[in-house]
Amino acid sequence: MVAAVALRWWFGSRVRSVGGSRGSPLLRGARPLLVTLALALAAACSTADLTPASVAPSTSGGPGPGPDGAEPDAPPIDGGRDPEPDDVPLATSSGVTIQVQPTDAGAALLAAIRGAQKSVHMTMYLLTSNDVIRALGDLKQAGKDVKVVLNRNFPSGENQNQAAYNTLKNRGVEVEWAPNGYTFTHAKTILVDSEKAFIMTMNLTFTSPTTNREYIATDTDPDDVADLEKIFQADFTNKAVSFPSKLVISPAGANTLHPARSHLKQLIDSAKTSLDVEAQSLSDTTVVDAIVLAHQAKVDVRVVVDAQTITTPGQTTALAKLKQYGVPVRGLQSPDMHAKAIVVDEAITFVGSQNMTATALEHNREIGVLTDSKAEATKVRQVIRGDFEKAAEL
Repeated sequence: MVAAVALRWWFGSRVRSVGGSRGSPLLRGARPLLVTLALALAAACSTADLTPASVAPSTSGGPGPGPDGAEPDAPPIDGGRDPEPDDVPLATSSGVTIQVQPTDAGAALLAAIRGAQKSVHMTMYLLTSNDVIRALGDLKQAGKDVKVVLNRNFPSGENQNQAAYNTLKNRGVEVEWAPNGYTFTHAKTILVDSEKAFIMTMNLTFTSPTTNREYIATDTDPDDVADLEKIFQADFTNKAVSFPSKLVISPAGANTLHPARSHLKQLIDSAKTSLDVEAQSLSDTTVVDAIVLAHQAKVDVRVVVDAQTITTPGQTTALAKLKQYGVPVRGLQSPDMHAKAIVVDEAITFVGSQNMTATALEHNREIGVLTDSKAEATKVRQVIRGDFEKAAEL
């Protein structure tokens, strides 16, 4: 089913990856790989929740909420909200700005890579952009420290990064395959000069900067940059690493302060006035229940998912549950929705590689960041609400 959806995207010019259209800085070359890439990326990014909630879909529309905020006949939600836990406060990062795509066809990101003075350390799920590959090779030949970790395992069984790996090796770049201990290395991070980190929803392929809804977080928080260097060096040398961090880090056990699932639940539970969620794939039971509980607590909730990839049992069940409890949820057709973002109370923003699925939160290598910048929260919230307004009800 996912393969069929991916092929439909290709023939409808809806390949979900990163890059640009003709003339974009991230597009030129390698178009024959697009069909295969679409199959792989659609499958991986839509991995089903391993523990979907077993709730029957509600009838279309349905009655309004009852006196307690729940839909009539809706079963109770276990767990409850924990907006102010006593043990571990919600940690956020300073020095974070967020760029929304599509805007500049990836030009600013490419310029940042090319402008590195000392080093570039990159971890990437999918790398096929000739411009980026060329920039990395040029930096290496200019004497810079260039290291790359590439994902090797794809749902199709075919290694979509082999061409990039070979080209980088031929140009002298130090490139390693990601550790086999993760289901997928789905992170998309770039460290420049050990001073600035890019934490993205976006792969470095062809179409995301021009056709996808994507977010690129530029993080200059020294603690975050140091933590990302630890993770990169561990993955580059195929070693396990775990430590406390403000970052949202998968798989389970990687962040000893905040496991990724509880980190996102704590963020959602902290919402008092508004909760805006944008996710290509949404099926994790804990996250879904936290969204429902926020809605029942009279928080103004909006959820936007990708209208074209609602194909997995976990996602179908999750959306049915949200609708059953009256949560406003819509599917976006255009731009292609590949984002993973949460904004709470127009004050705290999450952006990262994690789809809101059990696989992403527990088994993949994934990286996300929380920022308390009011300006960035306002920016992302406006984008999500704009997408919600033009999206279709599910």
